[in-house]
Amino acid sequence: MKRATSEESPRNGGSMSEANDQNCGCKSLLADEETWEIILDPAFCNDPGAADCLAHLLFVLKKAIASGPEGNMRVINTLQDGIRMVWPYTEEHKLAQELYEIYLSGDLKPWDEPRELLEGALERFKTKRKAKSPKATGQGNKRRKRPAVQART
Repeated sequence: MKRATSEESPRNGGSMSEANDQNCGCKSLLADEETWEIILDPAFCNDPGAADCLAHLLFVLKKAIASGPEGNMRVINTLQDGIRMVWPYTEEHKLAQELYEIYLSGDLKPWDEPRELLEGALERFKTKRKAKSPKATGQGNKRRKRPAVQART
């Protein structure tokens, strides 16, 4: 296997894509290098300490997965908690907060109130999931994908 030399490393302005292609099972990745860069660059470009914390967390998750079924469940629970912790930073949270504050003011029609909208969306999802369950149709998930994140130029 080819190892990246110091001249090839991203820290020296080079690219590790050749080394990465040969050193990992890139075809089995859930997030490619570009996706990681799109997420990590804005979050960590000025905060190497936070990047180090994330690297430690990723290492712990990897180690737990490798430990077996109990570790896998711990990783699932940790990731679920992470999703919960990320929620306040999302646009969806900001929109939900704005809608809730309008609801509190009394300026919404009953069909536009947060509970009505959420219950309706959840019911449609559950009904659709039951009708299109992979067991019933033999098909996997065909949900609408989010638009691709654009790299900064």
